[in-house]
Amino acid sequence: MRSIADPSATTRFVPHALACALWLTLSGCASTGIDSELVQPGRLEQLLEPKAEVPAALRPFVLRDQEQGRRDRVLNEAMAGLSALELSQPEIAQRLLSDAQALIETIYAHDPAANRARSNFVPEANKDFKGDPYERAMVGYYLALADFSDPDLDNARADLRFAEIQDTMSASETFQSDMVIMPFIRGWLYNCSGRSAQAKDEFAAVRKAKPGIKTPAATDNVLLIAEVGRAPGKVASGRHQEELRYARRDDGTIRGVTYTQDAQLLVGQQIEDVYWQASTRGGRAVDKILAGKASFRNTAEGIATGAAVFAHISSDLARNAARRRDSDDANQYAGLALLGILVSIGSDIVAASTHPEADTRTWSSLPDRIYVATTQADVIAEQLPWSLGFHDAKGALQSAVEMKTFRSGACMLVWGRQYPGSYPSSWTDSSLRHEAAVHESCKGDCSAIAEQATLDAKNFNTSLAPLAAPDVVPDNVDTGVTFKRRIFLTNPN
Repeated sequence: MRSIADPSATTRFVPHALACALWLTLSGCASTGIDSELVQPGRLEQLLEPKAEVPAALRPFVLRDQEQGRRDRVLNEAMAGLSALELSQPEIAQRLLSDAQALIETIYAHDPAANRARSNFVPEANKDFKGDPYERAMVGYYLALADFSDPDLDNARADLRFAEIQDTMSASETFQSDMVIMPFIRGWLYNCSGRSAQAKDEFAAVRKAKPGIKTPAATDNVLLIAEVGRAPGKVASGRHQEELRYARRDDGTIRGVTYTQDAQLLVGQQIEDVYWQASTRGGRAVDKILAGKASFRNTAEGIATGAAVFAHISSDLARNAARRRDSDDANQYAGLALLGILVSIGSDIVAASTHPEADTRTWSSLPDRIYVATTQADVIAEQLPWSLGFHDAKGALQSAVEMKTFRSGACMLVWGRQYPGSYPSSWTDSSLRHEAAVHESCKGDCSAIAEQATLDAKNFNTSLAPLAAPDVVPDNVDTGVTFKRRIFLTNPN
């Protein structure tokens, strides 16, 4: 019995199948690593010249950059720039954060090196770190703090614009920025420059986004910023570890902050939730992001499975034809079986070479939340440094640190953190002084702290309960930083 199929089709088809399988094999093996041109070690060392002036806290970042090169340069420069701010070195922070900003802009431009790094066959964690939108926005935020030391505040305002743009950009979509801290600081900077009309526009945007936020008075020339809690974490899940989830790592103990100078006490209001920014885009939850490469790998795996089934069926048909002594059918089905095997092997190679695993590299020295307050003061006169106190939900003081001060003309920026990103010794413990100031100001009743914590919870309707196991700590976070609980109670009753 003779098959109705044209036997010559098989002879034409098999070479095409072999060529197809060869292409699949080569494409699957072509890009399994990083282009050597992307690795340019030693950049941080150049930015920190002369070497004699490099603070000891920044040297680990220099060594890390020499080892990791461009792949992690944005991350290393961002973390080093934040550490430089903690060391009261805004000029060094400017150099590091400006370079990180330039690299971020390059990644999103049509840069040949960036294009080569977008291959389906290169693991996400081996590509240039560009950061998630919230991390890129925080580069602009910290660069603005560093640029505040310049007499011209235009750069600082431009940095905040950059931060807003980054907050709106994900890998494939654009959203409306909802980071209220950027227009808040920018409005205050406009007031510092005597541009009240622009300041009003910025504060109007703040009130529209968060009606409960109190904006500065035109005469407030001191801005106090407090950063509280540990950075959001990233967790990979899903069949191919392609789903990126965000987790709140902070334990939520601290619910309020106070700022003191001499007997003056100010209660801070929450202005930003960094975890919320990490896990949303324009207010829409994106707790789970499916990488396009996972779909590509699933398709390749599906083709491999289907081709294997096709090969198995064709092989059975070839054996049956051979038993019937029908050599034409046997050869034809054997050729189809060979085609199925080659396509299955090639697709398997492609699937195995595709790495959709989510990139969980994290800027681990970021805070969980940010608080602000403003006031009017004579910034020229010598005064005691400001102290930053951390309080629980009931208003009880837990710890306090001395804040960093940066001046520009008639304005002053005062900044403090709960968890240092560099050496803990760069932050002086001011618990005793802060406790005395709180006691003197409150006279035994600091209900305003608890009331502000309630208002903050209303303004930022997100749970402060940790969304990860308590024993999970992000990489690069100094776990040696501990605070002793103060015995002072703000409300003895």
